[in-house]
Amino acid sequence: MKKYLVFTILCACLSALLFFSPIQTPVKASTSEYRRIITDDTPFFSDAEGLNLLFYLPYSYYVKVLQINPILSHVECFGTGDSIILDGYVPTDMLFDDGLTVINPYLEKKISSISTAVLYSDTTLSTPLQYVFASRQLVYYGSAFANDGSMLFFVSYNNRLGYVKENTIMPFLIDLHSNPLTFLVPDEPDQPSNDPSLKTDTTNVFTIAIIACLTLAGIIALFLAIKNTSKTNSQNYYDENEYE
Repeated sequence: MKKYLVFTILCACLSALLFFSPIQTPVKASTSEYRRIITDDTPFFSDAEGLNLLFYLPYSYYVKVLQINPILSHVECFGTGDSIILDGYVPTDMLFDDGLTVINPYLEKKISSISTAVLYSDTTLSTPLQYVFASRQLVYYGSAFANDGSMLFFVSYNNRLGYVKENTIMPFLIDLHSNPLTFLVPDEPDQPSNDPSLKTDTTNVFTIAIIACLTLAGIIALFLAIKNTSKTNSQNYYDENEYE
């Protein structure tokens, strides 16, 4: 019975050591053609030199990469729902590859005018394209700023692209993309779970504990074995005296 108990303890310790041993998970390289917008100020330029800023892309949504370049990458976005496909250039270092499966990558958003608005051709607001009466639906692409610092929205209306002033549009909210925001760093400074050194320390402590457990089990097994042998010899000694 005691030998069976010792064997059970040793098996349990070995199983724990094998089960909790650190496993190196291979990192799969992403081949996704989409890159994510992870800031509110990611610019979308119409030219490869980055001189003509059109608007700032909607946060948490994606662009389709047509060509990766060192500074500005050629991308494509929108083109679903009622939006028109746009291609332009975005700073390469502001595009994030999150490696997630991307479904419905682009924002589909309509906004409404609350008063007669003017659709302008550029942020100088010097060239009006047409009037947009109240309660009209406009397709939203992103935000921009006029020369005086006021907010503008880059939109399409009647197949025309341009800018409208914020104060002519009904207030609205933009929901985040449904994919998890994996690019955000958790605000838990006391528990830096992604610190490799801490993971190594934790693994070392756990390994030492397992080794100590195995050592203790071996000592117990050895003690029980010696005790059992001594008891057997003692019984044999008394049996021989009694026989004599």
